[in-house]
Amino acid sequence: MTIASPTQGWLSDSWSRSQGAGLRETDRPQEKRLNRDALAERHYAHKQLIELMQQHALPLFNQLMAHSQSRLILSDPEGYVLHHWGVSKYSDKLANIALDIGVNWHEQYRGTNAIGTALTAKQVVSVIGEQHYIRQHRFMSCTASPIFAPNGEIIGAIDITSEQQRHTQQTLLLISSLVQQVETALLCHLPGSHYRIDLAEQPSLIASGWQGIVVANAEGKILGCNPMAKKLLHSARVGDDVRQYLGQEWNSGEPISHHQRLHLKTQQLVPTPKTHLVSQQIGVRFRDSILERAWQQANKVVSRNIPLLIFGETGVGKEQFVNKLHRQSQRANRPLVAVNCAALPAELVESELFGYQAGAFTGASRNGYEGKIRQADGGFLFLDEIGEMPLATQSRLLRVLQEREVVPVGGNRSYKVDIQVVAATHADLQGLVRGGQFREDLYYRLNGLQVSLPPLRKRADIERIIHKLHKRYRIAPQRLSPELLASLLRHSWPGNLRELDNLMQVACLMADGEEVLCWHHLPDALQQQLGQTKQDEPQSEACESELALMVNANIVATFHRFNGNVSQCAKHLGISRNTLYRKLKLIGLKP
Repeated sequence: MTIASPTQGWLSDSWSRSQGAGLRETDRPQEKRLNRDALAERHYAHKQLIELMQQHALPLFNQLMAHSQSRLILSDPEGYVLHHWGVSKYSDKLANIALDIGVNWHEQYRGTNAIGTALTAKQVVSVIGEQHYIRQHRFMSCTASPIFAPNGEIIGAIDITSEQQRHTQQTLLLISSLVQQVETALLCHLPGSHYRIDLAEQPSLIASGWQGIVVANAEGKILGCNPMAKKLLHSARVGDDVRQYLGQEWNSGEPISHHQRLHLKTQQLVPTPKTHLVSQQIGVRFRDSILERAWQQANKVVSRNIPLLIFGETGVGKEQFVNKLHRQSQRANRPLVAVNCAALPAELVESELFGYQAGAFTGASRNGYEGKIRQADGGFLFLDEIGEMPLATQSRLLRVLQEREVVPVGGNRSYKVDIQVVAATHADLQGLVRGGQFREDLYYRLNGLQVSLPPLRKRADIERIIHKLHKRYRIAPQRLSPELLASLLRHSWPGNLRELDNLMQVACLMADGEEVLCWHHLPDALQQQLGQTKQDEPQSEACESELALMVNANIVATFHRFNGNVSQCAKHLGISRNTLYRKLKLIGLKP
């Protein structure tokens, strides 16, 4: 079969680089793979990035792509795959090309492919079928984008790879959204970050995902800005006082304030330390009676340092429950350290929890690592998905809980710790105990008080939650159509609060500020999950709306990718400057 070579743009450049690297289209590329120790070292080096991916990118991917036989992939800046989520087992074709953890997919080794080309070209790309340089890769669709740290350095790439599904403009938009979520989280996790200020020239953009974001410390000094904030504030630099750009009222406490041409929304990233315990009767309240009872009971035991064990289906909000519990407790001014036992590779669990001495194993940091338990000293240690913890680690954890001291891996010295232990799981721990997969003595040590959080489908306040999330994510004042609300109330919500949160976030993004959020604003996959078909809506109107949305979303993403440079944006989109100016005006963006 003869494949026509690409002839223009980044794709042509990538094929030229592939040829220059000595690769041939018909060859099977040589596999470059990290050994176990080298991979563990990279996992430690990129630990924060992996965690932020799981918190901020994975839920949206699961919502939109979980049923598409696709995989979400995170690579480091050198093209090594650090982690992947989604379809657990590839077909024989995908398995044969070694798209797995520890394998390198840089362009110089694998030719034109989404991960390697995105890293080299420093932009989001889709490489579809025959656009891959190596013939063996031409059966798949891949879309990827580099991830930029707040200082502008590339620290990795996010990729979606599918075998059967041909990627479209919507996949490009999804990747851009995932990267944006992670980059914003990185910005908000800068050391010393205390305030997040969202800013935009139009009120409708203040929560659109395309707004400027400034992060400042407790004194109001700028720690970092995203590209749009740099554009809006012109010469803003790290270390400058926020007031010189946003005025004295930047932290007025108003939901949205104003300064000259800008609309501002200031949020506090860390809770203000409490000097006393807030009355549990006037603090957080739940309108569901089962959840309220669990809340009141949990508050009583954590005030006396009794272990708490939380049961609930995946997505019911166990982590959010613990976050609220911590903020309400006497330990609110000390850390809340969360550990997802299911997300940690078995060989890394012990060093992650208990820490390790310098030189404890190959690839260990020369400074050692104190571990999550010591990091939680004085505060909360939240062990999520405790049922996934390996048996050997369970034994060491039991000793820590009994003796209230921890010995790092490879060390001899013990360290005293004062921690409030909260564990959570969706599994049947008693069944795991009977099957020999969970230690009985650890189960009783953790089970000081047991509470169960109800699934969303059984909560009495489900309609209030739907309206609350809609209000949070809508871009402009907007109503929820009765038909869509009825469908949402009928749904069984197997993914619980996480599923509803992701659905509402995507639907509001698709609606793009229209007056009423309707059924046709949901992507096809979400409509199928709610058990209805596109036959319930006028086909032509829905298709036109979705097409217009994708076009506008692409224009917005490209406009911000080039920091508002109209010439570069128009060239990339393949349209004239006049056409772009006209479309930007319709969307509501000012170049």
